[in-house]
Amino acid sequence: MKIFIYILSFIFLIFNESKSIDFSELKTKNTSFWFIKDNSIPIISLSFSLRGGSSQDPDGKEGLSYLMTSTMDEGTSKFNGIQLRQFKKLNGIKLNISTQKNKIEGSFQVISSQVEQGFELLDQVLNFPKFDKSDLEKVLKQMEASLKIDQSDLSTLSNNKFNDIFFKNNNFSKRIKGTQKTLNNITKDDLIKHHKNSFNKKELHIGVSGDISEKSIKKYIEKVFGKFSIENVKPNFEKFTDLPRGQKVIELDTPQSSVVFGHPGLSRSDKDYFSLRLANYILGGGGFQSRLYKQIREKKGLVYSIYSYPISYKHDGFMMGGFQTRNNSVFDTIDRVKDEWSKMSKQGITKKELDEAKAYYKGSFTRNFTSTVSIANLLNIVQFYDLGKDYFSERDKIIENLKLEDINNMIKKKFNKDNLFFLIVGSPEKKR
Repeated sequence: MKIFIYILSFIFLIFNESKSIDFSELKTKNTSFWFIKDNSIPIISLSFSLRGGSSQDPDGKEGLSYLMTSTMDEGTSKFNGIQLRQFKKLNGIKLNISTQKNKIEGSFQVISSQVEQGFELLDQVLNFPKFDKSDLEKVLKQMEASLKIDQSDLSTLSNNKFNDIFFKNNNFSKRIKGTQKTLNNITKDDLIKHHKNSFNKKELHIGVSGDISEKSIKKYIEKVFGKFSIENVKPNFEKFTDLPRGQKVIELDTPQSSVVFGHPGLSRSDKDYFSLRLANYILGGGGFQSRLYKQIREKKGLVYSIYSYPISYKHDGFMMGGFQTRNNSVFDTIDRVKDEWSKMSKQGITKKELDEAKAYYKGSFTRNFTSTVSIANLLNIVQFYDLGKDYFSERDKIIENLKLEDINNMIKKKFNKDNLFFLIVGSPEKKR
């Protein structure tokens, strides 16, 4: 326990005083990355991302990226799946590769004494996956089972249906896992080609933190990521235009309905990004303190929980929220969400609410500095969204300098209850 407290104190001392400006931008022959040396514990953590993701899957082959990232650690040119898992366990290695709508990302961790073995395995998985027929059949069966579970889970089902409808005219409507039909259209050749296109240097961002010298980490980064393709099929991301409004009901015999709602938002690079984050924290992102929770849960008891949050990508963004409620209170709850949205738009927020939101966002940022994993991930994210090398020192200043009048002007322009769209999955009782 004393060691753990010492480590946390060491990390907080570094990052609270320096605001994390001590990272190094290192370059190898074929790539570059951000690095923070931390020898407080014998661990090396790495986080990487590649622009692309499931939104870039070919039409009719949705789920290609997810299938690819799920199969890469099932067998390589040197290891089969069982050998990979044993090798990871024996050498204290953690590796996860996943697919998001806008990117493919991975996290890697190894104890520093096993660094050679760790990067050997990372090299194998990222650069030499075999995509053998038996491995593909195994993963496909797992995905089929997962899709069936998704169909029976009300929350997952409603979120999938929401994405289908809300992004109908955009490639973000493509489901990350695809469907049974689209998965059956994917071949081994598709996976090999998609792997080459996806794992390329031009869309790559890397963050590293841990107990290793600059010279050594440069060698290992080049060994693994230097092999990525230089051929690049540039991802195509389109603005979220013609988003639906109003509401749509998908009938399902269930004792309560699940409601997911959406609203236009802002990209991560928009000058009003932090204003939107603070405004939403007050409206629906602050848990027990949010207006939606207080008005709809505490005062009326219509829901168990209710939330909203902004999702911001490099190219655009949107706001999303949700709740579950009894079938006879669905439309009453929707009306109250609209009322709070309208109240926010017309009256804005108060100075007290703003001060509390600022305190939360400035304080919560230090949670990113509690481990080498979270630090490596943060270094990766700042690069991915082009936030700038001075982001760590400027973030708190940006938030602190936000003025109440400016935020309320943004709210008046951006928040409009008539732009809300509600997707209802269940058997809601009609209003009398």
